[in-house]
Amino acid sequence: PLVFRVAAGSVRRRPPAVFSIHLFGAMAEMSALKKRLDEVAATLPVSRDLTSNEETATVLKLATEILESGADIEEVKKLTYGSETEKPAPPVLISAVGAAESKLLLKKCGPHHLSCIFAMYGEQNRLRTKAEHENGQDLMTNKVKQLEWLFEGEEGKTWEIVAVDDGCPSNSKELAQSIIEKNGLKNITILDLKDAWKEKIPFFMERGLDEACKKSRKGGAILYGLQHCAATKTPESTPKLVMYTDSDLSTDMALC
Repeated sequence: PLVFRVAAGSVRRRPPAVFSIHLFGAMAEMSALKKRLDEVAATLPVSRDLTSNEETATVLKLATEILESGADIEEVKKLTYGSETEKPAPPVLISAVGAAESKLLLKKCGPHHLSCIFAMYGEQNRLRTKAEHENGQDLMTNKVKQLEWLFEGEEGKTWEIVAVDDGCPSNSKELAQSIIEKNGLKNITILDLKDAWKEKIPFFMERGLDEACKKSRKGGAILYGLQHCAATKTPESTPKLVMYTDSDLSTDMALC
C-alpha cells in the first residue's frame, strides 16, 4: 500500500522501486479478485429463487470463500454492487457479499444473545420443501443454517428463533414442530398466541385478544414473542438483542 509520512509540513513517498512493487502487487491482487468474481457470477442465475435450498446453501458457501480469501470487503462490494456504469452481480453473489460483511461486523461485537421472532400465520406451504410444495422454502431449516453459519466460532454470542403461531387455521405450529424434530434443529421455541388468551395475560386481554386471535394476528404474535424474550433469563452481563422479521426467506438471517 502507499505510505505517506508527514513531518514539518513535508510529504515523503517511499522509494520509487518499493512504491512500484506495492502498486503493481495491489493491482495484480485486484485483477485476480475481479477475475474470480466474474467467473463465479457467470455460473449464477440472474434472479434469486427463494424456494431453492441449493441457492441458499451457495450463498453461504460463497460468503465463506470471500472471507477465506482475505479480500478487502469494501473492494469486493465495489466489484459486485454495481455503479452508474457497471451492472450489479447476480443476486446470489450479492447476498454472499452481504453475508460475508455481516460476519465481519459480528466479529467486532461483544458477547450477546440474539432472539429472532416471526409469526407463522398461513406459512404452512413455505415451511415445506420445494419437493413438497411449489412454494416451499424449507424456511425453518434454512433460517437455522443461516444463523448457525453467522454465529459459528463466535465465543459468548448466542442466538435463538422464536416462532409464534398466531391462530393459523392450517396447523403451522404442528408442522413446524414436526420439521424441528425431523431435522434435529436446535435453538427454536414455538409459541402459540392462544396461550396468552388462555392465561388471561392482562396486556393482551386489555387489547381485545380473542381465543381465535382474529383481532391480533401478526402484531399480537410479535408482542407475545417479545414478552417471552423479555422473560427469558440470560447471564446479567450478556446483552439481549431482539429482532422480528418475516417468516419467509426474503430476509436472510445471515445478514443480521
